[in-house]
Amino acid sequence: MMQSVKIVKLGNSQGIRLKKSLLKEIGIVDPINAPVQVSVEDGKILISPEKAESKLARRFDNFNLEDYWKANQAMEYDWGKPTGKEMF
Repeated sequence: MMQSVKIVKLGNSQGIRLKKSLLKEIGIVDPINAPVQVSVEDGKILISPEKAESKLARRFDNFNLEDYWKANQAMEYDWGKPTGKEMF
């Protein structure tokens, strides 16, 4: 669906306003502060929703579970004496 929009001034920046129906078509149901990927290909601006799992996966790109366990296996925590009906 092609839609004609104008570039508008937003503070010191520029932006475009998109109808909710257009955003719904690409899977953005709650558009306020929704993370999106913006890229330029062949002189066109492409906007696509950022997948939640891809954002989480990027946080763990350099995480190595074996290194984590080696570095933390001797860690013990003293939570203090029981204060209620904890079972030990």
